[in-house]
Amino acid sequence: MNDSSENLSQRLRRSFASENSTDVSPDLSPDVVHGAADRRAPRLVNHGRVTRAASLSVSAVAAVAVGALVVANPFAPQPLFTAAGTGTASALSAASESADADLRIAQWIDYEYLPGDGLSTSGGRGSVYALQRTGSPESVLADVSARYGVEGAAERTEYFDEQYPSYVVGPEDGSAPSVTISWVGTANWWFSNPGGYPQVTRDDETEFVEPRLEDSLAPGEAEARSLAHEAFTATGLEVAPGDITVTVDPYQTMASAYLTVDGVATALDWGIAWSAQTGELVWAYGHAIEVVERGTFDTVSAVAAVDRLSDWRWFGAAGPDYQGGYSILAAESGVARDAIDGGADAPVSSPEGSEPGEPGVGEPVPAEPIEPGEGEPIPTEPEPLPEPLPEPETVTVTVEDAEATLLLLWDAEGNAWLVPGYAMQQPEGWWNAVVSLVEGVIALPEPIDPGMIEPGIIEPAPAEQ
Repeated sequence: MNDSSENLSQRLRRSFASENSTDVSPDLSPDVVHGAADRRAPRLVNHGRVTRAASLSVSAVAAVAVGALVVANPFAPQPLFTAAGTGTASALSAASESADADLRIAQWIDYEYLPGDGLSTSGGRGSVYALQRTGSPESVLADVSARYGVEGAAERTEYFDEQYPSYVVGPEDGSAPSVTISWVGTANWWFSNPGGYPQVTRDDETEFVEPRLEDSLAPGEAEARSLAHEAFTATGLEVAPGDITVTVDPYQTMASAYLTVDGVATALDWGIAWSAQTGELVWAYGHAIEVVERGTFDTVSAVAAVDRLSDWRWFGAAGPDYQGGYSILAAESGVARDAIDGGADAPVSSPEGSEPGEPGVGEPVPAEPIEPGEGEPIPTEPEPLPEPLPEPETVTVTVEDAEATLLLLWDAEGNAWLVPGYAMQQPEGWWNAVVSLVEGVIALPEPIDPGMIEPGIIEPAPAEQ
């Protein structure tokens, strides 16, 4: 290759490096995660400076006199992660089991979403945070066990799996207090004290007496909030006492709080409870994470995000201000409701040899004996064809309210992220939440084609191997 082509290649590479040397990571306040500064994770971490090439528009193909020089762009932006599909990290999401079922009934109803006049047409910027596990399962269990007085060393649980590693201190049979941790996702740990709930024994002649709130031995609301604040900060959550919610009933007193990042309460929570019968601490749970800022990225407008309500791959979990209902699918559709509830008219998949329309029949039904006659079997009547499913119902929903927030999202490796999104209120009052990042910042899983679902049959989601 002659000197001119070599010089062109060098100039092109230098231009790439020059255009992408700008550091766009924000200078973040140390108060992004609020709480006591002397407590350990979760804390906000900025691991290095993030360099982006999203605005790069230089072609990587240069035509020269000698021939065509193809230069690969080493600065091409790559997705931060690939969002989880329906079968990935399902154990980490509380809604994952129902999501598969909802996708299988979606063919019976069509939702059409339209933006209301009040929604913004302007995009913006938002930060993305990785929720990274800290320490090791042994060290986290040692800290939590010491706090709650559980003795012993960390061991693998009976259901340990390399894809879902879990460890325990104490017995797994419920005979004594124990602490367990799942070393995936946000390293969720939980403490259990079965003895805090005394066994109620009575004979048939003894009338059961409902417990009364005034008889509770659990801490009162103010004391519970104070104890919870101490426990949460000691085990990783930096939270103000006023942000702790306390619920009191005749059986137990519970306290909970949510991880707050950049002033937004997220969907990740800590909890603790005391028995009303004994006053003992009966359970607690939390996470072993640090909050790592991974950059600030462009976001689409609320109007543009409305289209994402029709694509489950953009869904995320919003914080407590927007909880209470995320399903957009045909929970009230007649065919779907009968199928889920096991109604008499539900279209079900019958075991081989059983009569259709009899869910739960597991034994094969013996065939009627065929009487011989003239060497020919007696003809049997063909089984009736299944009734066709009704045409999908179309429901139009106009979205009038969309609020920017942070959404909890799982990636294909089972890790947790906080990403910018919109919570959109539906006419019934509940909220759906979709990611607002522009396309390309995260990779989406492959879509599910509803046409591939066999009509008339509701199947359970396949078990993970």
